[in-house]
Amino acid sequence: MSVGDGLISPQYDSSIVNLVSTFLKHFAIQSNHPEYPLEGNFEGFFHNVKKIVIFLIDGIGYNKFLKINTNIGFRDIIKVSSVFPTTTVAAVTSWFTGKTPKEHGLLGYILYLREIGSITNMIEFTYPGVEGGIFSGLIKKRLHRLDNVFDLLKDRGFYGGVLTHANISNSGLSYLIHKNAHVMGYYYMGDLLATLKKKLAEDWQGILYIYWGHLDGLGHKKGPDSEAYEIEMTRLLLEIKKFAEEHIPNDTLLVVTSDHGMVQIPSSTNYFLKPTDTFNKLLVSPPGGEMRMMYFYLVKKSNYEFLRNYFEENYPSSCVFLTSREALDMGLFGPGRVHPELYNRIGDAIMITKSNNAFTYLYSGGEERLAGMHGSLTEDEVFVPAVFIRR
Repeated sequence: MSVGDGLISPQYDSSIVNLVSTFLKHFAIQSNHPEYPLEGNFEGFFHNVKKIVIFLIDGIGYNKFLKINTNIGFRDIIKVSSVFPTTTVAAVTSWFTGKTPKEHGLLGYILYLREIGSITNMIEFTYPGVEGGIFSGLIKKRLHRLDNVFDLLKDRGFYGGVLTHANISNSGLSYLIHKNAHVMGYYYMGDLLATLKKKLAEDWQGILYIYWGHLDGLGHKKGPDSEAYEIEMTRLLLEIKKFAEEHIPNDTLLVVTSDHGMVQIPSSTNYFLKPTDTFNKLLVSPPGGEMRMMYFYLVKKSNYEFLRNYFEENYPSSCVFLTSREALDMGLFGPGRVHPELYNRIGDAIMITKSNNAFTYLYSGGEERLAGMHGSLTEDEVFVPAVFIRR
């Protein structure tokens, strides 16, 4: 389904959620979603596999990967749809739970949480732009940790692990999505690879996730079209390829993949929104979401047209607006049972930016002007690669 204006809906029949179902099915574990429609020799990759390692590199789009891969030489690649919004909180949660955003309820970087009565940075459990995790204790008391892939693996006697950077192993988001996982921390790539090598030498069956977030961070600073991003991505993929060729055991399937892509944002189309702008009078709270899509929490639903007109008049052709019901009916958040807090968290109106436009809301006044962003529904954000590697 097309949203229009160069935007596309996620393909929830060939998405990261479906790929999780495929990996679980290998261990005879049923999920709530169909498997990814693998064709040809890809089904053979699972023969005699005891260990599946999912190397999740944050912020690699499919098209960008194909460009860089001409100098690397990965061969067995599939095109996978991300979820909406195309952002870490929503997509990594789908990777770790096997659920759509509609089901798991972690629908963006910044969300209004009815449970604490405030908008919240969902990675750090703090007010947007304010350091210190001020809501952390409160959220951990009032939000339930999510049922996930690790629960399913544990129930069947399989291993479920996460290897992530030590600095984020106890973050707010990690707390919510790592329940029942064997969590290991690393500091640098050498540490990651040494830990992985040791883990693969042990006797276990199941799934190990590896999360690498530094490329996404660089992409935000420099942009995905920058030489810095492309050099770093090349270096990272070459290092993984070399490790796989030398150290992956015969009983292991390595899948190198991502959560979402990213687009370059010129300064001229990155619009700063201030709390004093007149549209704020239509809201009960500052907006949630991302810089490439936003949730608006309206004082009354009839303010929807006023809000849309404000942006059409002041930022013409920059974005599209949908009501929350329209977005849900279009299937943007995927199939499945509606999370009980979904409507509270996504508000009444959803803005999705077109082309290379973005909006930076000044929650604290100290927000950066980023060069690379994601969250919208362009092809470069929606599709990610998945590379299958066996020895």
